[in-house]
Amino acid sequence: MIELLELCGFGKQEIEAELPRIEKAFDRLGITSEDIERGKQRLNKYYAVELKGIRKVLRLCVREVVSTILAREEGKKKIIYGFMAPGWEIIGSALVSKSSEVYAVNHSWAFQAVLGCVFGKIVPILEAAEKKWLKAGVVTHCANVKTFMGLIVSESVPKPDMMLTSGFLCETAPKTLDLLHELYGIPVGCYDTCQDRELSDYSGGTERAIDMAAKSLRRLVERVQEVVGFEITDDMLREVMDARAGLDRAIRDIRKLMEKADPSPMSTANDNLFTILNMLTMNIDKIPEAVDAAKTACEELQERVDKGLGVVEKGAPRILAMLFAQHVDPRLEHLLHELGIAIVATDISLAVPYHVETKDPYVEMSMSLRGSLSTCLPRRIPLIVEGCKKLKVDGVLDRFHAGCRFVAGDAPLLKDAIEKEIGIPVLLLEWENFDPRVYNHEEYKRRLDVFKTMLLKKPA
Repeated sequence: MIELLELCGFGKQEIEAELPRIEKAFDRLGITSEDIERGKQRLNKYYAVELKGIRKVLRLCVREVVSTILAREEGKKKIIYGFMAPGWEIIGSALVSKSSEVYAVNHSWAFQAVLGCVFGKIVPILEAAEKKWLKAGVVTHCANVKTFMGLIVSESVPKPDMMLTSGFLCETAPKTLDLLHELYGIPVGCYDTCQDRELSDYSGGTERAIDMAAKSLRRLVERVQEVVGFEITDDMLREVMDARAGLDRAIRDIRKLMEKADPSPMSTANDNLFTILNMLTMNIDKIPEAVDAAKTACEELQERVDKGLGVVEKGAPRILAMLFAQHVDPRLEHLLHELGIAIVATDISLAVPYHVETKDPYVEMSMSLRGSLSTCLPRRIPLIVEGCKKLKVDGVLDRFHAGCRFVAGDAPLLKDAIEKEIGIPVLLLEWENFDPRVYNHEEYKRRLDVFKTMLLKKPA
């Protein structure tokens, strides 16, 4: 256990102080000594744990998992879970900064990193959900929803006083929370918007969607105030945003470095840790630790770039990938780099312009609607095409999440548009972004080998 925690960035004194809590939490998750050994092997194989910044991010993920599991018995009077809830990391941080009796977490990011990526043991949680009403299989129910539900129904985490979600990307999440409310009597809340996905005139679509989302989120926070018993002011939210500004900048710097570097200095399995870091709920006094982790990693990666060190050879084919890296299983990203293909960016980093000046924190918390995933397809296509040109990629990997209707539906249209307008190859790869059981090494390797051959046949 101590060796594992050292790989995850814990110092000796912290290990001595925190070991009883960590062991208790891991025991609740069913982590055995065999799992610990496998975790050490997976960390050394899939993650750049030689980088201090990466270890610091892993430490923060482990800490959130432990604190969530032990929240109730450590004196938290009000526990609120956000799920697929952009902006909740801001509101949750304001809550826990205001009161030591409140615990708020943005599920299930840290659990997917620790239980899935590190230990390779997310499947029992998925199976716990499947024993209820969420069916197994790629195109039935999304494993992201299963993770959230499985942690609750298996009693791996304490029953919350409130659960909330958004309808920005997924209609299954609100429906699942409604069912949990009916079964367990847990109060739920949802904020939503209208994405105008079918409109041909999308010029003002982003502004409309963000404005509606901000109003809906503000109404939801009024309900949260009733649960916690105190007001959540705009000044509280702004203070958290100001504290997190350095984190946002450091992560943007890391992404820019990844886009330009040749060879690529880090696998996208590591890059995904910074996506998770950005979603963690932290007391305002702890936010500097997250800022330090990202800044440290950025400095270390710059050193790698300066020395010409990378995970692929210099001049390797460069691709843009759709969606986040796999949240619970780093094997696909590892395979890509073994085959000598560099993911330089994902479409998550692409966003439509927003020209309206605002000081409303709720508007800022709704800015995820600018992103590629949330914008209408007529705007998403040129956004991705423009991104491919800017990044000068050799191809696109559209690993579409088969359990998500509009992502799966967009995939063939994106492929046709990219190949027609730019002439670079696009590989459509059906997968499940949250279920390691879907991973098929031989099939993926075969298809990626063919894809690499196409990438190397660059037009004159």
